[in-house]
Amino acid sequence: SRRVGRMTPEYEAVDPLSPRAVIAGMLVGFVVSAMNVSFGLKAGWGQGGSVLAAAVSIGLFSAMKPKIPFTQLEANVCQTVASAAGSMTMAAGLIGPIPALHLLGMRYSVWTMMTWGASVAFLGVFFAVPLRRHFLLESQLRFPSGTATAETIRSMFADARRAKSQVGTLIRAAAFAAGTVVLTWCFPRVLRPPVFATLGLASAARWGWGIRIDATLVGGGIL
Repeated sequence: SRRVGRMTPEYEAVDPLSPRAVIAGMLVGFVVSAMNVSFGLKAGWGQGGSVLAAAVSIGLFSAMKPKIPFTQLEANVCQTVASAAGSMTMAAGLIGPIPALHLLGMRYSVWTMMTWGASVAFLGVFFAVPLRRHFLLESQLRFPSGTATAETIRSMFADARRAKSQVGTLIRAAAFAAGTVVLTWCFPRVLRPPVFATLGLASAARWGWGIRIDATLVGGGIL
């Protein structure tokens, strides 16, 4: 069996912490962060985006076909950077406490929010080392999100055809979601059809009960 921490020959030529992996992670993380703000203000919670970031990064480099092949370890670094950026929306309170304070009339400048976000990020990194040692090395706990991300990376690298199919499905779903957003923006009644009022439950409708046609909430529920 292989010893823990030793790279196999196919990975030794490429540094996992390569500039392309970090930059790709930052770009994907930018998108995941924006998605989380929009989704979080609707649902009250957010997604780390690990699986999404892994799939997007692998599909991106598969399409680019670089001279030096993109490796599984680089994909892991990429999704780590992206999910860290995406999780900052929750860690910094951008989908909970900060909007609540805004509704109460309190306003904060961009620099204040950046300083607050940097402080939270430093605190998370500072505690990551002891927590990793306890939970992963000593207790050896299996985290569902990490396990799912690892299986996604392995499966996409094991079968290139399947990886392209998965990325294609992701692109089609994104196009459908974008189309739904444009449709509901042009025709607001499509977003919240008067189902309860039509069924004679006008009192329930006045209390805010209804059905919202939103692809974002459907995708979040599936995840």
